[in-house]
Amino acid sequence: MATVLKILLAERHLKSHPDFLAAYDSYAAQLDPPIPPGYGPAKAQYYQWLSGRMVGLPRNYHCRVLEQMFPGWTIEELFQTADSATPGTRWQRARLPDPEVRLETFLGTEMATSGITMVYPAFGLTDAATDARQAAESTHRHTFGKPHSLFADRHHIDVPSVVAEDDLRGLLYVLSLLQRHTSIPIDIQSDRNVVAHRDRPYISFGLTDNDCTHMYLDTVELPLFTIRYSTAENRSCAMQLQLTDGSRYTASDDRNVGIIARVRPNPELHPDRYWIYCAGLGSRGTAGAGWYLANYWHPLQQRTGDREFVAVLGIGTHSDRTAGLEHLLIASAERI
Repeated sequence: MATVLKILLAERHLKSHPDFLAAYDSYAAQLDPPIPPGYGPAKAQYYQWLSGRMVGLPRNYHCRVLEQMFPGWTIEELFQTADSATPGTRWQRARLPDPEVRLETFLGTEMATSGITMVYPAFGLTDAATDARQAAESTHRHTFGKPHSLFADRHHIDVPSVVAEDDLRGLLYVLSLLQRHTSIPIDIQSDRNVVAHRDRPYISFGLTDNDCTHMYLDTVELPLFTIRYSTAENRSCAMQLQLTDGSRYTASDDRNVGIIARVRPNPELHPDRYWIYCAGLGSRGTAGAGWYLANYWHPLQQRTGDREFVAVLGIGTHSDRTAGLEHLLIASAERI
């Protein structure tokens, strides 16, 4: 007797009450006027919503949040049981893939035919750190470690560079999608290698820590997004994402920001080439963006066609899977 709401939440991997509340608060904050955190349903009420045995509909403010979470669905449709939907209804149509929308179309002709390059940002020791290590006659084995491991004394780690966990999770979400749904050859490269040999399409992970981001911002005359820096009161550096429509986004203690961008770096010379960016602000920004891209590339493609776009996501701080679309900027046809 599962409701349509329950199945839609499962598709977003929001299967527990805490995960749902995090997503609920994120969408509630987007309303005008916003609903403050803490107004989500209690645990018993939440499971009643999913059971198919509820009498009537939730309170009005709950309905507003649910409609924000699932645009295009009415409250009545969300609370009907999935097996009660007759063939041809919205629910049945939503379950069928659109044969005209293919993942290869989202990736672009050049990437679909020549192969996919996935780009991660690699970090190494600074010159100062290297000099200090050499002065102490230390090796990489003593530079990196697992201090909280139960087996810390057994690890022998000898690595010259590292990768951020957030960026890696984002890459793995998308890699899983590509391996399941395409037979396109996949190559995984560091940003250092790709920037040195930039004449290719790619999917890049990480924002300011990935040199591919800076290559786009420095080489494209009118980038769809930019990064602004400011100094906070405690002298820490704060980053702000700004789009060409003037909208601005920053991460906070309880909300990360994700970004998915698909751009043409040189439409005159390479009209079929996309650079795709999966990145974010905050500890879950890139991973949440990767999860969202892996699960919701299809509606993004339906809404954007072959145009450039930037999708901005709100992400809870405790789970990558709380990512939800907050804003979609689609470039005008004149840019193509």
